[in-house]
Amino acid sequence: MVKNLVSKSLFLVCVLFSSAVVSAQEWIMPTPFSDRNQPTQIAYQFAEDVQAFTDGEVNIQVKSNGHALPHLAIPGAVMAGKVVIGEFLLGLLDKQNSVFQHDMIPFLANNYDDAQLLWQASKADTQYQLHKLGLHYLYVVPWTPYSVFSVRRIDTVADFDGLPIRAFNQTVTTLIQSLGASPVKIPLKDVKSAFEQGKLEGRFASLSVGEDSQIWDYAPYLNDLRIWIPKEIVVMNKRAYDQLDEKTKAAIDKASIKAERNGWIETKERVETDLASLKDGGIVYNQPSSSLLRELERINQRMTKAWVEQDEKQNGGIYRAYREAQRQSQTTH
Repeated sequence: MVKNLVSKSLFLVCVLFSSAVVSAQEWIMPTPFSDRNQPTQIAYQFAEDVQAFTDGEVNIQVKSNGHALPHLAIPGAVMAGKVVIGEFLLGLLDKQNSVFQHDMIPFLANNYDDAQLLWQASKADTQYQLHKLGLHYLYVVPWTPYSVFSVRRIDTVADFDGLPIRAFNQTVTTLIQSLGASPVKIPLKDVKSAFEQGKLEGRFASLSVGEDSQIWDYAPYLNDLRIWIPKEIVVMNKRAYDQLDEKTKAAIDKASIKAERNGWIETKERVETDLASLKDGGIVYNQPSSSLLRELERINQRMTKAWVEQDEKQNGGIYRAYREAQRQSQTTH
């Protein structure tokens, strides 16, 4: 009898242990940029928080710098369920629905206060369109401002004439063409070699990416236009998220809220330090001329109008809500 009780106890322990092993989930999270960039650092902290908040039931392994998947392949891989979770530039989805174009319209929101207001105005529609693509929104992290790094100084719009600039989505392609430059599609991992081979002579990039990649070695001019503050977005496959129990969902949501809050705070703090590091590295800093800024504002107006007209209800509603939020913000300040 004692022998039977011991056997039953051991059996129950094995069953419970097996259940715990089966219930633990291991997810690979591909991210496109290196460990030194703020969105990647936030991703590592998010993974730690998810593990802690779920008591180890969900373990996320962050694969940075495109080691798991190339940047452009990440959205489709999450949609198809090849990976449960991933991070990428929100604007990469601009061909899926026009709502995603808001993130890269030049000068629509090129400071952090405006970028937050634009995100709040567009968030609901963005989430809705993500759901239609089979994606569940977790959080966003803004970049430090995107400017133009180039092999030569850019003082006027004429200096863009024929300049081969890296294009990575349709919205950026339209901007490059509007400037009279030549859009060139080059994978992220091949950017440096493309400059060295003369295939590229310009690049839109954040101050952080410029500093991290030591961009002064191949594109020594920083034309500090601060065109956008785009966002890295982290999403899950919606079906995978929906299948989680409520406790696990709540834990992931808690980690997501923390990641987004810290992302906005910490990235903003990096602007001046990244700029100082670029200058220390040897970048030639170029303040944009008033005539170039005026021309870029005209391009902004044309691209904003075209964006609104693509979907008056959705995009027009976002634009009007954003402008109203700007007015209210200015009134309170």
